[in-house]
Amino acid sequence: MFVSLSEKKKFLTWLVNTAPFGRREVLWILNYLLTHDAILNNVHFVENVEKTDRGIRVVADGLGKEPLLLFIQAQEFTDPEQIFHEIRMNWRKALYLECVFPEAWQTSQYLSVLEDNPFAPWNEQVDQEVARAIDQYFKQEEQTQRMALLKAQIDDALETGNKEAFLELSDELNRLKQQ
Repeated sequence: MFVSLSEKKKFLTWLVNTAPFGRREVLWILNYLLTHDAILNNVHFVENVEKTDRGIRVVADGLGKEPLLLFIQAQEFTDPEQIFHEIRMNWRKALYLECVFPEAWQTSQYLSVLEDNPFAPWNEQVDQEVARAIDQYFKQEEQTQRMALLKAQIDDALETGNKEAFLELSDELNRLKQQ
């Protein structure tokens, strides 16, 4: 998914003005990204940033997590100056940014920039039971749609007096109902 620079800026502006960050360094880094288009073009908003080659997690105040973390090849760094220099010196490299704040999944600004993490795709993290439930739902939905189509075709056969089509479609509908 491609996220435009303007969408990223809109989100970061909203985040800086809305989320309660306890450490001012978080705001400094977010504002730095916001004002440097060349860097922001290489920023990707993802979840599970710790699984990326190079990522930063910023956490809003009161969530009980380290407010600012840099991950490079599975190593963690918390020094804001080191994080800033990593961003500044390697501005051409992809930078993955995870923003943790209350009710993130109910925030349209966040969802508009959220991308699938290439190092931890969402579909590899879905519980098998959930996957089975989703598959079952789609099978049921497909059967419901097929039955509705058959009923419409049966109605057409009745209206046109096509007895052969009526019998064939009725048999198919009955078989489908028994499944």
